[in-house]
Parts: sequence; C-alpha cells; structure tokens
Amino acid sequence: MIDPLTALTRLHRRKGAVARIPIPGVRAYLVSDPDAIQDALTRTQREYAKGVGPQGLEPLKRVLGDGLLTSPPDLHRQQRHLIQPLFHGERVAGWAGTFTALAEAASASWRDGEVRDLHRDMTELTLAIVARTVFDVSVDAEAITTISRAIGRNQRALRREILPGGRLLDRLPLPATRRFQRDSEAVDAVVRRLIDAKRAEPGDDLLSLLLATGMPDRQVRDEAMTLLLAGHETTANALAWTFHLLSQYPQEQDRIADGDADVTTAVVREALRLYPPAWAIWRRLVSDREVCGRRLRAGSTLILSPWVVHRDPRWWPEPGEFRPERWLGEPPRRYTYFPFGSGPRQCIGNGFAELEAIRVTAAICRGWRLTPAPGAPPVVPQPLVTLRPRHGVALTVRVRR
Repeated sequence: MIDPLTALTRLHRRKGAVARIPIPGVRAYLVSDPDAIQDALTRTQREYAKGVGPQGLEPLKRVLGDGLLTSPPDLHRQQRHLIQPLFHGERVAGWAGTFTALAEAASASWRDGEVRDLHRDMTELTLAIVARTVFDVSVDAEAITTISRAIGRNQRALRREILPGGRLLDRLPLPATRRFQRDSEAVDAVVRRLIDAKRAEPGDDLLSLLLATGMPDRQVRDEAMTLLLAGHETTANALAWTFHLLSQYPQEQDRIADGDADVTTAVVREALRLYPPAWAIWRRLVSDREVCGRRLRAGSTLILSPWVVHRDPRWWPEPGEFRPERWLGEPPRRYTYFPFGSGPRQCIGNGFAELEAIRVTAAICRGWRLTPAPGAPPVVPQPLVTLRPRHGVALTVRVRR
C-alpha cells in the first residue's frame, strides 16, 4: 500500500498545480502552486474554511473543543487577540534561557554510550517546556506519561475520523475507540488539574490571563488543551527529525557545538523543510472559486502540503538532500516554505516553536555527540495528524569531551 506522502508526491508530479485526489465521498484537490497556496492561507476564513468536507473540524473538536486550532472565525479572532500578547517577540525571547536550562536538565540523566529514543525524549521535554513557560507550572512524570501516551496511540484514530465514514466507527465497541475515549478523558483530567492550580494561585501566564477574563471554564479548558497538546507535539517531532538528520552529519553537530547560531538556525529550518510536522493543511471552499485556472465547486477540500512543496525541485535544488547552507543565502520564494501555515490561522506560536527548537538543538549538541544506533529500526515518516517517526529515533549518545 502506497503511503500518503508518496501518493501526494506522485500525484503532484503527474498532474501539476491542481490535482484531484481520489478520496471517496470528498471532492479533494492537491494544490501546490505557491500563489494559490498564498491565496488559500491568507484570504478570509469565510472564503476558505478549515477542515475536510462537510464535517469540517468536528473530529479535532472532540479532543480540543473550540480552541484556537478549531474555533469558528468570530471566536477565533476574539481568542487570538487575547492570547497573542503572550507570544510577543520580546516575551518569547525572554524564555530562551528556560528552553536551554530545561534541555540541559533533561539530558543530564543520559549515560555516555547508551541508546536513546530521541523522539520520546523530545516529547517529554517539549511538554515540560510548554507547561513551564506558557502555563508557569511543572508537569509531573505521571502527567507527562499520560499525555504523551495518549497522543502517540490516538493519532491514527484521529486521522481515521477525518476521512469519510470515520465517525460511523465511533458507534462500534472497537478496542481502539474505547481506548481513544479513555485517553481523552485522562488528558482532560490533567488539563483541568492545571487550571485548578492556577485558579488557586494565579500568576503572569496564559491560564491566569484566561481565568481573569471571566470566560467560561469550558472555553479556558479548550484553549489550554489546544496550546498544551498542539504546542508540544509538533515541536517534539521537529526536534526528533532534526536530531535524526544531525546524527548523519557530525560536522554540523560540531559547528553547532562551537556556538555557530546561524548554522543552528539553518539546520532547524532545513529539518522543517524536509520533515514538516504539519505535513498537510486542509481548507474547504465556501463558494465556487477559480484556482490556478480551474473552477472548483463550493465544498471542495484543498490539501496544501508542505511535504510536497518543500520537496519540489523547481524551488529547491536537490530537494531530498539535507543542505543547511541553503538557508545562509537568499530567502526562498514566498509560499514555497510554510511549515507553520500563514494568514489569519497561522500557528500563533511559530516564533516560540522555532526559538525553542534552536535553543534545544544547541544545548543537546554542546553536551552530546549523536550517532545512529546500530541495528535500530529505520527512521521513516508516519503521516498521521502530524508527521511522526514511525519507529522513533534511536540514537547513541556520547558525552562531548
């Protein structure tokens, strides 16, 4: 069976800028022209809605509620205006030291010469970072295990629901469905404990700000859930892919360890190009619209795939090669690189996530040398809701002397 990444890449090569995707029950099109992508991402949400087909964002709402990722346009504008100051450039820059300190603390327990799954390590680290910086709380080991396990086990179930007929399976007493429900309830309980803690002892953080506005508890829960889950999952994947790539290029590790900030930034951006955590962005046409000279009907689903566009040889010479130096010259053409989306629905924490990835990468490379673990399973992408490494990222870590 051909995986979605290969299928989309082949479709793009055969059909070009707009290609019909054979998904039963949905008029879906892969759109890979930069100008059309810009239009889809930056026009109003009343022209290009989020979601897939008639069900829209309902599958994700089952977990996230009406948070920033899934809320309707009017509520989204209101909530984004409220939350945006917490991700202002100066405030994010002030967290840089925390990113470094938490990365150093997390890796302090590693042992010289041991094999570690860097994907698991980065999942735990980024969850701790979001909790400490955005929510100003510490998350205990049990909570970290609960959240990371739930996300890892249930991405397949979420992807299933996005597709036509997926909701019908919820009515069947399948083991996966029952597990999904149990895990969702467990994560919800963790988030509610965080909210209760901040209600008892407010501070200068997101939860305190949301609670101070007097918004309903359910809305506070939805925003907290969105930022906690979405805010750490994508960055954990980005870091895992970054270390997978770096393990094959010791000279790049050395340059980062020597303090070359430009190289560190270039490495992170190149990893995001090759392995964008948000590998597909979905939009739904609210009315008939011409896209790249082709008239598409209202209700059509457009798939904008960073995976496909980031690997298009028209924009990226030797697109499959890891070449951080390409980021040290002229910037790429607009909308040939969009790992965080763009426009009114752009990831609110894009600056936070990139700085976090840069500081964590630098901290790990200063203390450790990374090499592929002998006999480990291959590191291959698994395109679920986010782009995860299917078997983790098993690396041998050695103390840098």
